[in-house]
Amino acid sequence: MALLLPFPAALSAQASPASATTQPARAGLVEGRITTPAGAPLADVLVLLQAAGGPPRGAMTDDAGRYAIRGVPEGPYTLVARRVGLGEQRRALTVGAGATRLDLALAEEAAVVAPVVVSATRETQRRAEASATIDVLDGAEVRLARAAHPAQVLKRVPGVYVSQLSGEGHSMAIRQPITTKPMYLYLEDGIPTRATGFFNHNALYEVNIPQSGGIEVLKGPGTALYGSDAIGGVVNVLTRPAPAAPSVEIATEGGGYGYGRMLASGGTTRGRDGVRADLNLTRMDGWRDRNAYDRQSATVRWDHFGDDGLTIRTTVTGTRVDQNDAIAQDSAQFATRDPLNRSPLAFRTVNALRAATTIERQTEHASWSVAPYARHNVLDLLPNWQLTFDPQRWSTRSTSYGLLAKVRRDVAPLKARVIAGADLDLSPGSFVADSLRLFRSGSGVTLRYDSAQATRTVYDYDVTYRQASPYVQAELAPTARLRVDAGARYDWMSYDYTTNLAPTQVGRWRVPESTTRTYTRLSPKVGVTYEASKALGLFASWRAGFRAPSQGQLFTQGTTANTVDLAPVKVASSEMGVRGQLGRRVLYQASAYDMTIRDDILTFTRPDGLREARNAGTTRHRGVEASVGAMLLPTLKLDASWSVSAQRYVTYAPTSAISYAGLDIEQAPTQLGNALLSWSPRVLKGGRLAAEWSHTGSYVAGYALDAQSRPTTPRTYGGHDVLHLHANAQLTHRIELFGRVLNVTDRNYAELAGFTFNDRVQPYQYTPGAPRTVYAGLRYNWTR
Repeated sequence: MALLLPFPAALSAQASPASATTQPARAGLVEGRITTPAGAPLADVLVLLQAAGGPPRGAMTDDAGRYAIRGVPEGPYTLVARRVGLGEQRRALTVGAGATRLDLALAEEAAVVAPVVVSATRETQRRAEASATIDVLDGAEVRLARAAHPAQVLKRVPGVYVSQLSGEGHSMAIRQPITTKPMYLYLEDGIPTRATGFFNHNALYEVNIPQSGGIEVLKGPGTALYGSDAIGGVVNVLTRPAPAAPSVEIATEGGGYGYGRMLASGGTTRGRDGVRADLNLTRMDGWRDRNAYDRQSATVRWDHFGDDGLTIRTTVTGTRVDQNDAIAQDSAQFATRDPLNRSPLAFRTVNALRAATTIERQTEHASWSVAPYARHNVLDLLPNWQLTFDPQRWSTRSTSYGLLAKVRRDVAPLKARVIAGADLDLSPGSFVADSLRLFRSGSGVTLRYDSAQATRTVYDYDVTYRQASPYVQAELAPTARLRVDAGARYDWMSYDYTTNLAPTQVGRWRVPESTTRTYTRLSPKVGVTYEASKALGLFASWRAGFRAPSQGQLFTQGTTANTVDLAPVKVASSEMGVRGQLGRRVLYQASAYDMTIRDDILTFTRPDGLREARNAGTTRHRGVEASVGAMLLPTLKLDASWSVSAQRYVTYAPTSAISYAGLDIEQAPTQLGNALLSWSPRVLKGGRLAAEWSHTGSYVAGYALDAQSRPTTPRTYGGHDVLHLHANAQLTHRIELFGRVLNVTDRNYAELAGFTFNDRVQPYQYTPGAPRTVYAGLRYNWTR
């Protein structure tokens, strides 16, 4: 948990169980199988070949425990096999022109840190050399969690909170309050899932997480290689490589409240090519009335291995989500766990299609890569949160064409490395919003919004987003233990906006004139690491970044006097930390950060319920995050994380007469914690029993306002603790039985708590957590 794994584009092996870097004329093949001592196959084991003075070559094992590393130059190597939570095996071998086979067994006897990571450089790097906090859930752990929602696995990462909204909707908190603002960069295999201008806080429901090969979380502003959106952090979901031999996996699962899911995956590697296809079909009725959702996702990945270190990876991903959204509950509904959904008319329909090809060539001291991509996103939405003050129906469409290009060169003196590249994006799109007349039934506690009729179009515009962002980053090692990195990124971003309605600057739906807006920013970064010993590594960094406003913030003006002149958000963040491994049984990481955000775009809610977005001043975000993994016994493992934060307004004045300076920011949990205790007795044949505790601390839900709308008394949500149980067992070598119970104690808690405007009737608004829910399923895995 919360550790580091290789990145598919940086370590070619992650692109497939077969990998290559330097490929001279005479090259060999190293293959084999990794199992437990009892013979059970181990997936997602990192297998590395290390030659003296050269870069590592490696592969990840597939579900059958097989690995294959192709294109290995002849000569002596040390082979290392590791996976977090398992022992380590090292073997010396000599590779010839033919095939070399080596089978190994890893025992669950020690917590081991993956030695090769993908740092903020997008390049293969030793973990001890990463100057930023990067936490990763490995693919085996993600798939073992069987998460029905991203929150059910990402909360294991220290300092990360994901609220579970309707269906697979979510809002995120990483060194930020729980927010739907564009503060995060979401990637799939290193490629943004959406353009900056068309940010969607629900972006993870467009990614097939249950069948992924791991999740990487880079916290704080992005490094030189990541640009706008990367304020609170970067979330990168990795696709799975093809299996080394023909295999098919099918898992069916059922659960409470009409939940059903089928996950199917299959593929093979033959010669220079490997293919995998994944399919995710999910549906659920939901525990609240008329709150169902359906999901269909598919991913196809093809890897080709050419000569001279050339690899080509092509991935096509498609997702459709169709769900009914439920409005937040008032205090009375929340206290009684009332299943009534007062907004059965609210819905969202999501269609997302992405295609990308990464062409990469690695040699012993250099590499280059180009990754052209295309995206098409459609979102039709009737937002439930606007029903009480400004009911609308939205339709957003965008199509993207882009290219990521990068070169890297290693220089022998001082172990230096230089990385340079550029990100290009062209994303034309459109937005239409219709004002709605609502039809209600019932009254008081039974009031329900049943249907709606469009009355007028309030926004209708076309907008094209353009981006060109060159960057450079350099690393060097003045001493054997000390490493320094520094870089800078220049972002140029532009919006070409054309309204299809007559411009107006009166009323509640003001329409800006057609215009063009351009944003530029140079963002420097610097970091340092010091490896005192295997037990103690130190790191520190200072990173600056910025975030251009999204098209929605700029051009859906509402009642705000001016939105097209919104300034970009600027951030400066410093952090320092320690990490290491104590013996063979304990690993740890801890970091402290201090982040200041200027010109933050905040939404002020007026007493009449209407909302206005504006650059409102400065906020400060400070905290400490820690994680530890320990093998308490050979079959008993503990993974735990904890974070404490303080997030406050430094200056925030929505009007000249109103100030929030010095107050805590709303919906910013003061503490987050998670602990997973796993027991793996031999009788389960590689399975485990696990108990998971998740803690969310108290936070300010909102402020009571006086007659002049000035904040007075903070209204607080007290936080909650939730317990989950997990179990799985191998019935045969091909059939696995699994199950889990979420919210075992049936705790009544809020995924998100807010407070409206003042002490009127029922000002609290809660997004309730699901009651106790039981899931069970079977998985069949066939391999040749």
